[in-house]
Amino acid sequence: MRRLYALVPAAVALVLAGCVATGPVKSNDEVNAERRQEAEQYYSFGASYYAQRNYDEALANWQKSLEVDSSYYDPYIGIGNVWRKRRDPVQAKEAYTRAVALDPRRAKGYEALGDLYLEMSPIDSSLVDSALVVYEQGLEQDSTLVDLYSGIAQIYITKGATAKADSVYQVALGLFPDDLSVQRLWGEFLYNQKRFAETVEALKPLVERFASDPNINKLREKLALAMAEVKMYKEAIAQLDKIVESDPTNVDALLVQGVILSRQKKYKDALKILDDALAKNPDLAMAHIYIADIEIERGNYGTARAHLKSALEVDPGLTVAYVYQGDIARRQGSEQIGGKALSSLDTGKLQAARSLYDAAKQYYQQGLGDRSYGGYCRSQINYLNQNIELIDKELFIR
Repeated sequence: MRRLYALVPAAVALVLAGCVATGPVKSNDEVNAERRQEAEQYYSFGASYYAQRNYDEALANWQKSLEVDSSYYDPYIGIGNVWRKRRDPVQAKEAYTRAVALDPRRAKGYEALGDLYLEMSPIDSSLVDSALVVYEQGLEQDSTLVDLYSGIAQIYITKGATAKADSVYQVALGLFPDDLSVQRLWGEFLYNQKRFAETVEALKPLVERFASDPNINKLREKLALAMAEVKMYKEAIAQLDKIVESDPTNVDALLVQGVILSRQKKYKDALKILDDALAKNPDLAMAHIYIADIEIERGNYGTARAHLKSALEVDPGLTVAYVYQGDIARRQGSEQIGGKALSSLDTGKLQAARSLYDAAKQYYQQGLGDRSYGGYCRSQINYLNQNIELIDKELFIR
């Protein structure tokens, strides 16, 4: 009895000690709030890495964010964006679809999914209609998401119905007259349609109206480019000078200046400005692109390739870098032929030209899924196929 009696106080003490150690029990809301806070931290890390084009770390952090809180919407969009950059539409679609399923009332998932479909439409034309359906679903959830209007307009552009695209932008301009992003999209539309005089007419009063807006510089850049297209070079440079006055660290303005000088074939001055931009920010992929463009025009293909390689190291998904590599290979192939009759060329030159044309095709194929370069790439591939066929016929009869 004494042993049993002695054990009772000890057992009671252990129970009491356990009760003291556990402390107050947290509610489910408190636990969920803590999870979301931790998940948001990982999401923020991922967004920072994504901005630096470090897609491996961005993906790792966003996946960790979902491990902590699988009900967090934003990481799914980020993960989908990474897979788009990596040219993996299957995994991108899965991420976007999960976002839509998680919260059907938020329109961002619809916009991202529609953008993906539209991006893939040069490969599968049926995706154009799929994109339109998704964009319209997004508008049903949130009619204030401006990018949805841009997506629908882009569909009409893809279908060759530019008048309908124009009308969509007019609707958006009417709904959001004071939204600078709408004005920017309208300016982008006019510029991409090569309606440069209209672009100048539309944007010039806007940069005066929104002069105090911190985001006005992007609009000024587009205005400067449009002015350059209609040979208003002095006015274009004046717009860029205003950008630099308001923001001396703005390297984008330097890039546009370089482009404008290049358009005037002032290559030496353009290269100096572009080199200055790279000195300020070595990760400016587009600076390498613009330099490569100049070097291609000057016939310095080796230097151009080096800059394209540097651009892709910064941004592996930069389509224009592949397109320019295709241009180099195509030009070099044509130089092997030199405008002469194929029958007059030796076999070595014909084989070299064919090999270069094949390489050019491979580069252009990288751009088929890009809405900005898909049409150009298709036309170049058709041109190359025709020439390869002629070369093969000549080689066959030898």
